Amino acid sequence: MNMLRIVAAVLMLHGSQVTIAADTDHLLGPDSVKVAAVQISGYDKGDLPRKGYDPTDAIIPYINQAGNDGAQLVVFPEYVLGRIAVPGTATEKLAAAAAANHIYVIIGCWEVYDDDSFANTALIFGRDGKIEGKYHKTHAAVDNYEGSPPWSKPPSGKDKAWFVENDPEWLMKRGNEIPVFQFDFGKVGIMTCYDGWFPEPPRIMSLKGAELIVWINGRGGSVEEFIIKSIMFQSHVAMISTNQAYGSGSMIADWPTQIVARCPDKSESYISATIDLKRIRQRRTQSRNFQQRRPDLYDNISRPIAIGP
Repeated sequence: MNMLRIVAAVLMLHGSQVTIAADTDHLLGPDSVKVAAVQISGYDKGDLPRKGYDPTDAIIPYINQAGNDGAQLVVFPEYVLGRIAVPGTATEKLAAAAAANHIYVIIGCWEVYDDDSFANTALIFGRDGKIEGKYHKTHAAVDNYEGSPPWSKPPSGKDKAWFVENDPEWLMKRGNEIPVFQFDFGKVGIMTCYDGWFPEPPRIMSLKGAELIVWINGRGGSVEEFIIKSIMFQSHVAMISTNQAYGSGSMIADWPTQIVARCPDKSESYISATIDLKRIRQRRTQSRNFQQRRPDLYDNISRPIAIGP
C-alpha cells in the first residue's frame, strides 16, 4: 500500500479557508484520476431563495482552483445551489466554469419544475459545460411523521409552505433508478445523503460497473467514515464524500479503505487527491466476493418485507 503524505496550506479568502492536497500526483497515469472535493455551505435543506445571494459566487472560484490543480472532477455538497430551474442562470454560470477548466462538476440543488414540484438533484456538468446527467435522490430523509409504523406518514394539518421550509423531502419527486454514469476516465455512481445509509444502492452501482462512487451530503455531524470504508471494501470502489461546511466528513478515499484526503471539521475547505483506478479494475476482475455471489439467495432484498418483532 502506498504511503501518502498529506500537505496542507491555509488560504485567506473571504475568511479562513483550508486547502489540503494529498501528495498523490505520482500516481497519475492512464488508469488514474485526480479528483477534488469542496466542503462549503450554500443554500440548505429548507432554505428559500434570498434576494441578492448567489451561491455560485463562492462555488466558481473552487471550480477554477480544481482546474488549476489538474483535477478532472470536482464535487460539491447537497442542496448548495438552492431552488433553481434547470437549465437556468445558475447552471449557465457553472457550465461556463466547467468548460473553461475542462473539468467535470457534480453539485447538489433543488431542481424546480414548471409545475412547482421539485427533486433533490445532483447535476453532472461535462468538460464542455453541458449537463451530461442528473441523479435524483431515491430515499427521502424526512424528519417529522405520525402514525405507525414510524416514518410512514407525514404530519397532518400542514400546508405545502410548511413542508417546503421544514420537511421538503416528503414532497420531493424521488428518483426511481440507480444509474451509473460514464465519464471519460471511468464509471461513476452518485448517492445523496440518506441514500448512503442503505447498503443496496452502492452495491447495485458497483455491480453495474461503477469504479468511483460520489456521496454528496448536506447535514450536521459527520459523513460516516465507517460506511465509506465498508462500501469500498465490499464493492471494490473508490469514494468521494462531500458535506456542507457546518458539518464534516468530506473526504477522498482510495480502494481498499484508504482515506487519502479529508477536510477539517466544520470548515470551508478544498481537498484533492489522485485515485488509482488500475488497482480497482484489477480487483474487480479477481474478486472472490463478486465471482462467488449467490443471487439465488437474495430475493428478499428486492421485495418489500414487513419488519417486526
